[in-house]
Amino acid sequence: MKVVRLASKWSVHAVVIAGAIAAACARGSASAGASAYYDQSYLSASHNWAFRNAFPRVDALFNGFDYGHAKLYETLWDDPRANSAVLDEHEFGFITRKLLRQPPKVALDEGAIAPEWEKLAPEVAAMFDWAHMLHRQIYDVWTDDRIAPAAKDAHVAALLSYYKSRRNLAFSSQPKHMNLMEGQSYSLAFRRRYPKYNGLIWSYHWLQMAVYEALLAPGGTQQRKENIDAVVAKFWTMLDSAPGKLPTVMPQSPEVAPVFSARYPEAAIIFDNLHSLHDVVSDILADSSVARSQKRRTLLEAAARYRDDSSSIISVEDWKAMAGAMGLANMGGPALRLPSRLDGADDRQHQP
Repeated sequence: MKVVRLASKWSVHAVVIAGAIAAACARGSASAGASAYYDQSYLSASHNWAFRNAFPRVDALFNGFDYGHAKLYETLWDDPRANSAVLDEHEFGFITRKLLRQPPKVALDEGAIAPEWEKLAPEVAAMFDWAHMLHRQIYDVWTDDRIAPAAKDAHVAALLSYYKSRRNLAFSSQPKHMNLMEGQSYSLAFRRRYPKYNGLIWSYHWLQMAVYEALLAPGGTQQRKENIDAVVAKFWTMLDSAPGKLPTVMPQSPEVAPVFSARYPEAAIIFDNLHSLHDVVSDILADSSVARSQKRRTLLEAAARYRDDSSSIISVEDWKAMAGAMGLANMGGPALRLPSRLDGADDRQHQP
């Protein structure tokens, strides 16, 4: 993830205005072609880097996650028939026993880790980077105690507007049917051959969503720290007992992060679509029946379906029901053993 630090003390109103301007500019340049895939940094705001400053070890874990995704794609593009031990033993062992134990403190240049993957589908890599940036900025809003609780929603709305301004990169905020991930000719190719590494990727996605529940749960600064410690400890339990406690289905936001999903359904849907496309990319690269000459076309077609608001759309209620049917226990379990209740949010209680 390539970012440049921008300092600002904008008010909520200024941030919202900035998001609106960005959206207007994007509408005028939506057909700019390849030139639309430029690097863009965080929306300038006073809350930037609050999460990194408060939870540097967790922030560093996310840098390690970027390595895990990039290494996976580079390995599969280099050899879609790679022996299962390459990922499930060698890379899994390195990542869980070394890399994540001492994770990088700065964001990684994924082009250096996976140069051939980035050449193959830079547009898809840019989509991932842009969504990961949204993840981190929402963490910042909910970590920054200088922002009054009543003002946090306006900041998140501004971030979503800023995110959506990149129409060539932004995932749809409409929920997608699971058949986009599991009903294609290439579907399941990756997880069938590399079940352990697949579980590792899903554990990443579980933690990314569980952090939201930790940040949004009632309580002050100390309680938030304890919540973060709890979800990170559970993440390590998953890895230390692998493969026994790794997720066996893709973690879904309405189940893992019900408070966050009820308060910010558009963001939760974007992140479920992001995580789903991660799986789709793995499947396309791992499926030897997709000719090498057709990999890029297939990747771009899949990515386009996750950006548009028309392909395989389901209702929000069906999205929640689909997640519930998959089973929270199969996704890694609840983030916290706390009532899932916050002002204006879902009051369901998930039990382990």
